[in-house]
Amino acid sequence: MFYFSPILWTVLGVRMPNQICPLCVKQASVIVPSDGMFMRFVECSTCGRYAIDMQLADSGFDEANDKRHVLSYLTRGESDAGRFLKIKVDNFKAMIGSVPDETPLEKLDRVLLLYSKTQKWADQYVELDFNANYPLVLARDKEEFQALKENLVQQKLLQATSDRLARDWRIRLTPDGWKRAKEIAKLQGDSDQAFVAMWFHDSVSQAWTDGIKVALEATEYKPLRIDQVQHNDKIDDRIVAEIRRSSLLVADVTGQRPGVYFEAGFAKGLNMDVIWTCRETDIGTVHFDTRQFNHIVWREPTDLKLQLADRIAATIPGRRIDEARLGRPTTPRP
Repeated sequence: MFYFSPILWTVLGVRMPNQICPLCVKQASVIVPSDGMFMRFVECSTCGRYAIDMQLADSGFDEANDKRHVLSYLTRGESDAGRFLKIKVDNFKAMIGSVPDETPLEKLDRVLLLYSKTQKWADQYVELDFNANYPLVLARDKEEFQALKENLVQQKLLQATSDRLARDWRIRLTPDGWKRAKEIAKLQGDSDQAFVAMWFHDSVSQAWTDGIKVALEATEYKPLRIDQVQHNDKIDDRIVAEIRRSSLLVADVTGQRPGVYFEAGFAKGLNMDVIWTCRETDIGTVHFDTRQFNHIVWREPTDLKLQLADRIAATIPGRRIDEARLGRPTTPRP
């Protein structure tokens, strides 16, 4: 059986009979065979670009139908970042479970932040298409997005134009809205705690002490590994709480521990930066759902330390490397 990439199918103009996006159940611009015909590649203005198992695309999600918006949230986020997820029969429930349920207050914060990132000038009114963008705020549909927006207007955090002929109303933040958006961004992005998800085994103890921990400290993070925290809470609750308090998660999948994958998925669901690492001897057994991510492959703790510090500095805004703390010699200026 020949395999054609989604791009080639698109170029050739080939379309499948069913043009409905399986996630948002709206018209999709492209639905073509993918991965040897067992999956479908979908391009949707709402859910982004993703691949889905044909069985799910044709038969639905059964008891998880009311959680499809969570998958839309994940696929749209990955698509906007230039990647695409593969939704399969044996992984879609784990994907849904990786995103914690949010209260209306948390969704209101998401909407306010979205408008603050879209508005470039203080006097600018912006217009967001509720139908196309509701996954960005983890809303169930466009109606929930619109209701959240109207609530923020009532709170005088957003200001709407009086032009009701505008498609989705033109909006701008009020001074109180800017103040609140700054507070939210500070809570979500200014944490210097980095959560480390890894195997608690002697064979990787030096990878922690001489590798990951040093790299994080050299980039001005406070590394946290849950087995080294004193607490009286239920361990699962403590893990969730500490991940929420962090702004970065390092997931070392050496040993293929299920807990590491869960913690990384939970962080991804919070839109947190996740950096994947794996010992060279284990890279061949990395779970297929995460192979699409760029793993740091390391041999020794020193190798891990240097690669991780460089990756953090290259991908996390505002993070620089303290070369002296990292122990890497610097070239003196002439």
